[in-house]
Amino acid sequence: MNQEVSYYEQCFLEMKEMFYLPDEMFFELNDAFFEIASQQIDFLRSAFLQKNFEQLILHSHTLKGSSASLRHLSVSHAAAEIERHAKTKDAFDYPAAIYTISDEITILRSLYMNWKPIKLQSLA
Repeated sequence: MNQEVSYYEQCFLEMKEMFYLPDEMFFELNDAFFEIASQQIDFLRSAFLQKNFEQLILHSHTLKGSSASLRHLSVSHAAAEIERHAKTKDAFDYPAAIYTISDEITILRSLYMNWKPIKLQSLA
């Protein structure tokens, strides 16, 4: 029987393999990511409204790196797009991209909050 591994189980396994993290560290990093990601989204919105490309670059770069390290590649790729366009001040639908990131983070947070207690119980 081929049982499909959940998104977070896959992230958990990849991070353990790549970084040799203790199990608790995975949870601490994800908890911190979701706290900080909400702030980064707010900063991106504010930077866009102020047409502050330097701040768009800074906050999209922060989200890109933190999400990539946690294996949240959809967020990382979307943040990279914002960063790339902001660096050249291209015409780009920044609001749609920011919304996409925000929506994806909401989905990932929900998946995480459903997966975390089950995983913690299995580790106990």
